[in-house]
Amino acid sequence: MASKTKQRVMCLIQCGETAWDHDERLHGQTDLPLTNSGRAALVTLAERTPAGAVGTVFHPPDEASTDTADIFASAWKAKRRVIEELADPDLGLLEGLTRQALGDRYPKRARAWAEDPLSLTPPEGEPVIEARMRIFNAVARTIRRPKTIESAFVMHGIALGLLRCFMANQPSGRLWTLNTERPPVERYLVTETLIERLQIEETVTSG
Repeated sequence: MASKTKQRVMCLIQCGETAWDHDERLHGQTDLPLTNSGRAALVTLAERTPAGAVGTVFHPPDEASTDTADIFASAWKAKRRVIEELADPDLGLLEGLTRQALGDRYPKRARAWAEDPLSLTPPEGEPVIEARMRIFNAVARTIRRPKTIESAFVMHGIALGLLRCFMANQPSGRLWTLNTERPPVERYLVTETLIERLQIEETVTSG
């Protein structure tokens, strides 16, 4: 029974701004550096945010995520570790498009993107529902590591929003609103039961 009630902490860190974020372009897995202003904002944020019990900051392999993790790991005197499965979905031919261009070229996909991202399969890309499966599985597996008290995850917007929707029991179409409303660093108490729900969600998705 104790294992069911044991609480851990999940710390979510929004990846710093890239040029495509600034221009409101679809990011996906394109590897981009942080903007100068994005880096400066992260340094200030990391210095002002308590480290809690974070021992390791986990992040996808792209440059912006790596640098974001470096900034927080340095401020918090923590390690960092790459987890490839934390990456945003591969958006294929949609990567780099503005929302206006997406609507002009792919109107049906633009509606899906706005209303129900889980229904979207980008041309030459990764179905978003499958991306959620790998992201959720990676998070659950990492949080469950022995002796782990608090796990910190750097994520880009889609991965972060999908996880926030799960935690708030909201539909995937709310991810854009939640990412706007929530702070760039956010902590959640996570029980073993919730981790099991996360993995059940992942299993149902894969079915």
